[in-house]
Amino acid sequence: MNDDMLASFTKISTQYQSFLGPMTKANKLSAANLEMLVNFQMSTLQSYVDMAMSRMKTAAEISDPESFQTFMSGQVETMASLNQKFLDDTKALADLMAKFKTDFDQLAQESLSVKS
Repeated sequence: MNDDMLASFTKISTQYQSFLGPMTKANKLSAANLEMLVNFQMSTLQSYVDMAMSRMKTAAEISDPESFQTFMSGQVETMASLNQKFLDDTKALADLMAKFKTDFDQLAQESLSVKS
């Protein structure tokens, strides 16, 4: 009887581990992906803040029509740079999301392979 209980417990434990294994991997993958996403967002935000602060400091230096003209020329350059940064950041975010999807698809495929 004891051997039957031990065998049953071992079987339940094995089934439980086969169920929890993929969930644990998914949780770890989610945490790692969230960390990458937050780091991306924080660095992107910091670069936009730096750009805005730089322009604000430049605007504060306007004291005559010539400095205003220089500032406005810089604004055009800044807008072009900002537009390119938006495009680059959008691509980087799309690449990050594609990697997340690939990682989860691979995990799902591995989980299905183990169950079969």
